[in-house]
Amino acid sequence: MIDFARFADRFPNWTITNRDNMEVYMVSKTINNQNEVLDILNYLRDLNLDNEWSLEIKEYSLTIKIKEKKKYNRIYTSGCFDIFHYGHLNILTKSKELCDYLIVGVSTDELILKEKGREPVIPFAERIKVVQAIGLVDEVIPQEDKNKQKIVDQYKIDAISVGDDWKGRYPKVSCAMEYFAYTPNVSSTILKDALKLTEKARS
Repeated sequence: MIDFARFADRFPNWTITNRDNMEVYMVSKTINNQNEVLDILNYLRDLNLDNEWSLEIKEYSLTIKIKEKKKYNRIYTSGCFDIFHYGHLNILTKSKELCDYLIVGVSTDELILKEKGREPVIPFAERIKVVQAIGLVDEVIPQEDKNKQKIVDQYKIDAISVGDDWKGRYPKVSCAMEYFAYTPNVSSTILKDALKLTEKARS
C-alpha cells in the first residue's frame, strides 16, 4: 500500500482532503502542477503496488483509486437457477468478492431433463437472462454437460465455487475449489414445494 506520510513529504504542494481505504482525493496548493502530476504518476509506478490503481486528473486536483487485489482472477460457478433465490445470490456475491472476473454456467433445459428427469419450471432463455441481469456476474455461459475440467481449460479458470454440500463429491478439477456454507431453508425444491402448497390452497 501507499505510505501517505512519506507521500506528503515527497509532494508537499499537495494536500490530501479526503481519504478512505480505496480512494484518495488530493488538491494542489499551486497553479502550475502539471510536472508534479507526472512525478506522482512515476512515483506510484515505481512503488510496484500489489493493488491495481488508477489516477483521475483534473486541473487542480487528482484522485487515486486503489482497486483491492482479489484472491483469484477468474472464478467459475454454475447451477440450474430454476427459480432464482437468496441462496443463489449468496454464492454469486461471495464468489465475486474473491475474483476480478466471475463466469456463471446456467444449465440448459436438456441437461436438467437428463440429470433430474424433468424439465425446469423456468425455461433456459429466461433463466440465463436473470443471471445476466445481476451486476455481480461478468459472463454467463450455457452449461451443456458436467465436464468441469473442459470449462477450466477453455476459460482459464483459477477456481470453482460451490456450496459446501458438494464437499467430497464434486468432480476433480485442476483448479482451486472454494466451498461456501449452504444457505439453510432456501432451495429451489423448497420454493417449488411451497408454490404447490399455495396452488392447492387456492383450488
